[in-house]
Amino acid sequence: MGKRVVLASAQREYVAKLAEYVREQEPEWDVAAFTYASALRMELQEGNRSVDLLIGEADLLREAGAAIDRARKVLALADGTMAAEEWASIDQYQPLPVLMTAIRTAIAGDRVASANECRIITVFSASGGTGKTTLALNMLRQAGERGLRTFYFNLEALNATSLLFGHGEPDSLSRLLYGLQAHPEQWDELFAATCRHQPYLRTDYIDAPDHPGERLALPSELLAEVLGRVRASGRYDLIVVDPDAGAGEWHRSLLGGSDQVVWLTTDDVQCLTKTDKLLRYWNASAEGLSDKLVFVMNKSQGQRSLNRWSLPGDGPAMSLPYVPQWKTVEQPGRLLGAPAFCGAVDELLEALGIRSRTPSAKRRKEADVRGPHRAFVRGAG
Repeated sequence: MGKRVVLASAQREYVAKLAEYVREQEPEWDVAAFTYASALRMELQEGNRSVDLLIGEADLLREAGAAIDRARKVLALADGTMAAEEWASIDQYQPLPVLMTAIRTAIAGDRVASANECRIITVFSASGGTGKTTLALNMLRQAGERGLRTFYFNLEALNATSLLFGHGEPDSLSRLLYGLQAHPEQWDELFAATCRHQPYLRTDYIDAPDHPGERLALPSELLAEVLGRVRASGRYDLIVVDPDAGAGEWHRSLLGGSDQVVWLTTDDVQCLTKTDKLLRYWNASAEGLSDKLVFVMNKSQGQRSLNRWSLPGDGPAMSLPYVPQWKTVEQPGRLLGAPAFCGAVDELLEALGIRSRTPSAKRRKEADVRGPHRAFVRGAG
């Protein structure tokens, strides 16, 4: 007999769409949807079948009172501002495949990774050459130094990360995506077989394919499901996604499904103009992106900006310093050791709320060796 799942949301259109999607994905499940606490309470108290999973907005769950104890498992839908303290919770406004992954995970009895436990941060830019990958790798390394478990997902159609990671198995992503679609129940085995670890960066990753077609043909729904499953695995505290610059549907979907977006720009009129046009095209406010965006000015030389800031807000949240030595770097590993840039990335991690699990003596010693390196924060001298 299929599972019994009850959905509860005061938003009629939202809960109807979610219920329809769950029924399509799991035809054998018995799925019910409610928009009022009184009806939900009655169903839980008088229903003929036990409820395997109750998933709903925290306010409705609280209004239903003690009746929710009749459900075997409870998962709260958080609105992105505050997670419910009483239950495991997930962000309500995510792509349906991501929500479906969380529901399946909860049904299976595995630990559900909430937004507070594992965060997805995408490093993005509307223009190439802004330093996305360099920033992403530095964020991963320094998050690893803070004791966080991290996963790096490179989505660039053409990338050079093999110079740092090695060539590995270029068909890893293909095998993972095919396996996910053909045998979704074998996800854990598939992921374990394709996931690798980079000790210097202290991060897990999947080998990037040699052919750009693999990334260019990746559907938004499949990308969302992969990220959702990695997030729900409970193995990571932070996922850093590194896509190429672009205005495709999967780019917009990726940003919408991320917890935060570090949007890189430079003090260049073309880069600023492209960013402004892309935000207008996507209508960032209507898409719900505006609250997730953290604008960061890269390659700053510590001087007053030459171009007028035309993007949302009074200016970039902070700036990262220009490192002239990087123009002649032949070894990619050297992009991770510039003291001034490391100090600025530390401040960025703090601004994003990415803090140490436990301070270590090694971390404090390294900080002492580096010395104080102040980032070029807006408003600072």
